Amino acid sequence: MATDQTEIDRTDVLDVVYNTLSVQENSIATLRGTETATEIIQVAEVISEESGQVIFSGIGKSGDVGKKVSSTFNSIGVSSHFIHPVEALHGDLGTLSAKDVVVLISNSGNTEEIVELLQFIESFDTTTVAITSDPESKLGRRVDHHINTKIKNEGAVVELVPMASATVTMVIGDCIANALMADRDFSEQEYGYFHPGGIIGKRLLLTVEDLLHEDIPETRPTDTLAQVALKISEGGKGIAVIQDDENRVKGILTDGDIRRLIESGTDLHGVVAKEVMITDPIIDSPDTLAIQVLETMEKNNISQIPITNNDCCFIGVVHIHDIIAEGISNNY
Repeated sequence: MATDQTEIDRTDVLDVVYNTLSVQENSIATLRGTETATEIIQVAEVISEESGQVIFSGIGKSGDVGKKVSSTFNSIGVSSHFIHPVEALHGDLGTLSAKDVVVLISNSGNTEEIVELLQFIESFDTTTVAITSDPESKLGRRVDHHINTKIKNEGAVVELVPMASATVTMVIGDCIANALMADRDFSEQEYGYFHPGGIIGKRLLLTVEDLLHEDIPETRPTDTLAQVALKISEGGKGIAVIQDDENRVKGILTDGDIRRLIESGTDLHGVVAKEVMITDPIIDSPDTLAIQVLETMEKNNISQIPITNNDCCFIGVVHIHDIIAEGISNNY
């Protein structure tokens, strides 16, 4: 069916956009009050003390926010899941235990399905939390802990559309998650354990040991530059790692070094590696994170780094192209 389209009045719409941003900003700023911060900390403490799961429930946009916060909790090692209030009343309550913390989300605090759910949850003797805009609502008065969103205005053209309340509730969930991480000294490494796949996992877990090229031809200090050039070509990584008889790294030469020597008129057959090699190359260990090695490469404008063991014996070479090929970069 064809519809008539009218041109948007940019002036009127711009005012609406600015008002929306202002309402959202002010709603979050209101949370800075000591009262709300104390409520958030109290809930974080309760979650830390209990040994069960954190269970979220809500209807509509509140439910969507609950799913997001639950996902965040799982990503930091706090076992959590979301249950729909209607489905909970038809069997999903079987997942509850007295050690759980149940977080009920409702802007008004009077959502019928959530209030009814609370009635049955109380028989499980779980710890209950409500996130609402009204401490005197049905939920606010009956739960063990309440967090007040203090929402008075959604900032929507049609005020019934949840906007500021959804934003503020999500921010409260993030505050609880951050409080839990701070209390547990949660680290990037731990976060990586819960995200072993994808770019996040690689940034936090992938080490250069997984990217090493070990089949780099041995190069000795007495090899001529002509021999070094051939070995650089054979290795395919643009570098020769000069080693002593015990495979300790003594220096490096790159294909760029060889080109510059040729341009300067150096006799490739009359000069040996130890006479012109870089004797203080940047080296690293196999357990270094790939992202850290990439940072070193970019900082020093180099493309390859030799990797050695604790005795400075050569293990292999890591190349910037192999790190980037894994999808790792400093642009995130």
